[in-house]
Amino acid sequence: MQNDILNFTDFLTAQIKEKGPMPLSQFIDFALSHPEHGYYVNRDPLGSAGDFTTAPEISQIFGEMIGAWIVDVWMQMGRPKFHLVEFGPGRGTLMSDILRVASQVDGFTDKVQVHFVEVSKTLKSAQMGELASYEVQWHETMKTLPTDRASIVIGNEFLDVLAVEQLRRASQGWQKKAVNIDEHDALFFDWVDADEALTGLLPSKTASHVIYEVSKPRLDYIKKIAAHLKLKGGAALYLDYGHTRSHHGDTLQALRAHEYVDPLIMAGESDLTTHVDFEPLVNAVKEAGLKSPPCVTQGAFLTHLGIAHRIDALKNYANTIRENGQPDQAEEIIYALDSAYNRLTGAEEMGELFKVMCFYHQDALNPAGFSNDTEAQDGGE
Repeated sequence: MQNDILNFTDFLTAQIKEKGPMPLSQFIDFALSHPEHGYYVNRDPLGSAGDFTTAPEISQIFGEMIGAWIVDVWMQMGRPKFHLVEFGPGRGTLMSDILRVASQVDGFTDKVQVHFVEVSKTLKSAQMGELASYEVQWHETMKTLPTDRASIVIGNEFLDVLAVEQLRRASQGWQKKAVNIDEHDALFFDWVDADEALTGLLPSKTASHVIYEVSKPRLDYIKKIAAHLKLKGGAALYLDYGHTRSHHGDTLQALRAHEYVDPLIMAGESDLTTHVDFEPLVNAVKEAGLKSPPCVTQGAFLTHLGIAHRIDALKNYANTIRENGQPDQAEEIIYALDSAYNRLTGAEEMGELFKVMCFYHQDALNPAGFSNDTEAQDGGE
C-alpha cells in the first residue's frame, strides 16, 4: 500500500517536473481514474470496511423508493421498451433493490434493458455477482450506450467525483489552484493564472479573495445526457451532496477509512470529492430544451415518495414478529429502520445536504417527488 502511494507520488512529481504545475482538475482525474494508480480503478471503496458509505448501502428502502420513482416515470411514458442506465453503480446494490421492486409490476421486466457505466474492474465484478439473475450490459463510457429507445438515467453520488477547478480573483487577476512541488519534491497546492475558458464558467456575480469551484466535466456530461434523452425521450435523476445555487467556498475533501485526510498525502489512496453546484447543471439542461423542476433535498424527495409509509409497513411486520415470540429480532428491525430513516432524511444527516435533480424530454411527464413548493434548502451552505 505504501509503495503504491510512493509510486503515485513519483508519477505526479515527474508530471509536474515535465509540464509544470498540475491543474486541480487533472490531479483529481489522475487520483481517481488513472489506469494504474486511480483510486476507483482497482478497489471497492464502499461500506464499513471501505472509505465511505452511500445511501443504498444504508438501507434497501432507498433503492425501493428510487425503484418506485422509475416505475412511475415508465408508466407515464406509456410503458415502452426502454434502457435503464446507471452511472457509477457501486456494488450494484441500488440497481438490485430497484429491480426487486420494479419486477413486481406487470410488464416491467420484459420492457427494461439495464446498462451500467463503470470503469472499475473490482466494482464490475461485485456488480456481476449482485445482478447475476438479471441481464446487464456494461460500458466503460457513455459513448457505447444504445440510442434506439427511450432511457431512464440515474446517478447516485456520481456527479461529485467529476473534476472541478478552484478559482479566485486576486489583485493580478483570476487564478486557479494547481498542484506543485517544492525544492524537496514535496507536493503542495499553488495558484497559477487561469484562462478565460474557465472564468467563463463563473457565476455572474463574484467577490475577490474567495474560492469558486467550477466544473467543465460536469457541464459536459450533463449536456451529453440531455442530448441522449432528446433522441428518443426519457428522464434522468441525480442525487448528490451539494447546493442548488452557485456560491463560493472550498469543498474539496479526501476520505480514507471514513476519516478526512490530506488529499495530497493520500493521493490515489483516498476518495476525492467536491460538492455539486446544481445551478449551472439545471441551466444547461433547460438551455438544451429539456424540462427540469426545482431541485429538492433528499429528505423532501424521499418523503414525497412515501418513505415514511414504507417504514411503517416494515415496522408492522416487525410487530408481527414480536407477537410470534421474537421480541429481540423485532427490536433490531425497528432500530435499523429508525436509524436508516434518520440517516436518509434527517436534516443533520443526508436529508438536507443531499440534493436531487431531475430532467426529462417529454412535456407530458410529471416525475414524482418534485414540486414548486419544495425547493431545496441549502442549509446555510
